[in-house]
Formats: sequence, structure tokens, C-alpha cells
Amino acid sequence: MRSHFVTVSSDLLNWDQLRQHIAFFCEKQQISQELMLQLQLVCEEWFINIITHGYQKNSKEELSLSEILFQISYNSADDEILIYFIDSAPAFDPLQQETPDVALSAEEREIGGLGIYLIKQIMDCCTYQRVDECNHLKLYKKIKLESIESK
Repeated sequence: MRSHFVTVSSDLLNWDQLRQHIAFFCEKQQISQELMLQLQLVCEEWFINIITHGYQKNSKEELSLSEILFQISYNSADDEILIYFIDSAPAFDPLQQETPDVALSAEEREIGGLGIYLIKQIMDCCTYQRVDECNHLKLYKKIKLESIESK
């Protein structure tokens, strides 16, 4: 299994740093551009969710001290990518959130929940645990052979 780890403070400005780590990892693993963009979208949704909802009541100083641990791994034996976020925001299990009714128009639908819906649609499996006062979200994606670029 090949993995890449990074820890960033909970500041939206760090999204670009995280995005670059995902791009670097995908390039090293020869993962297709299409899949890389999907993974970046999923990670952006969750990263922004952690900061805007999880740490929304924190002061600027507390935000700079709050960290988000991020891991992306590729297991070639299982042809699977694992994305793993750990944060110390208040407990929030995204898998227990009600699925928005996407058949409704934007005007009829309640605000919120589309990011989590998107994550569940793109990824094959999502797990959540609360461990030692931290949120642990694992996102799994089986990759198809065409998602690996041949060189």
C-alpha cells in the first residue's frame, strides 16, 4: 500500500495545499486525471465542511491551532483508494444525515446536505467513527483499470 500523509491547520486557505497533495499522489500512482478531479472534489467538500461547520464557533486563534489530518492511500492488491480525514471538531457523523431529495427543484429543496450526498455518490464506501474526541471519516473508491494511466 502506498500512502501520503499531510496535516494542515483548519483554515480554508489550506485547501489549495491539500489539493496539490492529492494531485501529487495521483500523479505518482498514475491515477487518471478524471479520477483525480473526483477525489479532489470529494476532499474539497469534506475539508470545507469540517472548517465551516465543525470549527465554525472557534476563534481565529483556535482555528490556527486546530489540525486536520489527511491521508490518501492506494492499495494495488485491492485496486482501492482510501481517503482518511481526522479532525477534532465536535462530533458529526455525515453518514447519519438525511439524504436530500434531489428530485426537487433548488427552490423547493432545503439548504444543505448536497456535499455529503455528492461524496456518497462518488465514493464506493464511507465509514465514520468518533475516537478519542475526534471525527474519523474514511472514504473508499474502487478504481477501474482505465483509471490507471499507462506510460
